[in-house]
Amino acid sequence: MVIDVNILGKIMKRLLSRYSIWTALLMAALPLWGQQPLPGGAVVTDAEAYRWRDSVMVEMQLDFTDVQVASGSSMVLLPYLQVEGKQADCPAVEIMGHKRQLYLQRNGEKTAIAMPQWTVVRRNKERQALQYRTSLLYEPWMDKAVLSVQVDKCACGQVDAAGQVVLQPLSLAFHPQLAYVTPEVEVEKRRELSGEAYLDFMVNQSDIRPDYRRNPQELARIHASVDTILHDKDFRIMHIWVKGYASPEGSYRSNARLAEERTDALKRYIIQRYGFVDSLFIVESEPENWEGLKRYVAGSTLSDRDEILALIDGEQDPDAKEQALRHRHASSYARMKADCYPGLRRTDYRIDYTVRSFQVDEARKLILTRPQNLSLNEMFAVAQTYESGTEAFKQVFDVAVRNYPENEVANLNAANALLEQGLVQQALPYLEKAGSSPQAANARGVALLLQSRYDEAEPLFLEAQRAGVSQASHNLSILREP
Repeated sequence: MVIDVNILGKIMKRLLSRYSIWTALLMAALPLWGQQPLPGGAVVTDAEAYRWRDSVMVEMQLDFTDVQVASGSSMVLLPYLQVEGKQADCPAVEIMGHKRQLYLQRNGEKTAIAMPQWTVVRRNKERQALQYRTSLLYEPWMDKAVLSVQVDKCACGQVDAAGQVVLQPLSLAFHPQLAYVTPEVEVEKRRELSGEAYLDFMVNQSDIRPDYRRNPQELARIHASVDTILHDKDFRIMHIWVKGYASPEGSYRSNARLAEERTDALKRYIIQRYGFVDSLFIVESEPENWEGLKRYVAGSTLSDRDEILALIDGEQDPDAKEQALRHRHASSYARMKADCYPGLRRTDYRIDYTVRSFQVDEARKLILTRPQNLSLNEMFAVAQTYESGTEAFKQVFDVAVRNYPENEVANLNAANALLEQGLVQQALPYLEKAGSSPQAANARGVALLLQSRYDEAEPLFLEAQRAGVSQASHNLSILREP
């Protein structure tokens, strides 16, 4: 294709693409208005390369006004991308004299070499220009490439170092925007620490003997729970809830008394050890732990499992059920009594407490040592003290989601921090638990974008954009050719 271009008047400057990054170094290297003179007299204006989906678009304005080409000669310009020994050539431009054009036409040729896509017949002393635009298939190595041009003054394949001109360093990687969500402020940070104790009591007795059978280990577990809260200056105990259970063995009336008395015994034991007031406690009891027995039977391999389950769910009173189990299912009953009943006689406990609020400086110290003391909002405030996209920034959200694994905001922000670093596969499990907010739709769109699933990403960005997520508008612009 032969182009005879004669542009009169002022050459309109094309708006810079959003993907071009004009660094301070580049601005220092290029003359005013982004013009770069080339050997041989050509001038490059507004050279840029930007990524659109899986293509790299290369554009520039080429001005040949000062090029002097002998009528029988040619000059070739070859733009290319290069980094660390890798190179991708763009279609070349051949500037030829009138006699050279006639010679090639007579010999059935269009250009002097195989590479040029554009040819310009130069009319010396006239103003001529060409709007250069082409595309290359994107490859990851191009992200940090440099856009340069080679000038072959004789169209003979001989290019010395002076004929190689750097036009622009590039940054072609996608930089989608994520929408973080600020967690709600907890007016009062309520927390709880719970556990189970399997205390052993003498037959038909309810007093706690600290040295009896497994009691040293079980009581030590309770001590550890209470001490964890009591000795932390940032905590304040609100309530201690205790609930005791008895097994179905024996009469319901007797078991009701034992469950209540044994639960009260544990309360008195804790009061005597720590000096707590009685009003701090909430005490409950359940005479017979039929639900625990039902869970055991359902997960067992008992041959009469279904019959026993039907009996447990039946309308008989507890004593009748226990008698039926003992006599109708004697073999299974013996096994349940040995393997299951000891575990049914337990005491559940829960310590309800509050945690004081922390300033950001305090929270930064706690985030890696005692993150359980921080609210999600306090963790988010810590994250804002780090630069977005850094490892420290990501680490805060990782700590947050590990401490609040079911929280949608924690999962969304953790996914966002990973996506900022391009870690799509690591982000996907968090996106599954990030909820259905517009910000989550934007994040899922970014994950698809980074996987080159552009058509799937677009409707998610549109959904987020309609809901007012400004970052989605930027992400949509990545998908649409300018």
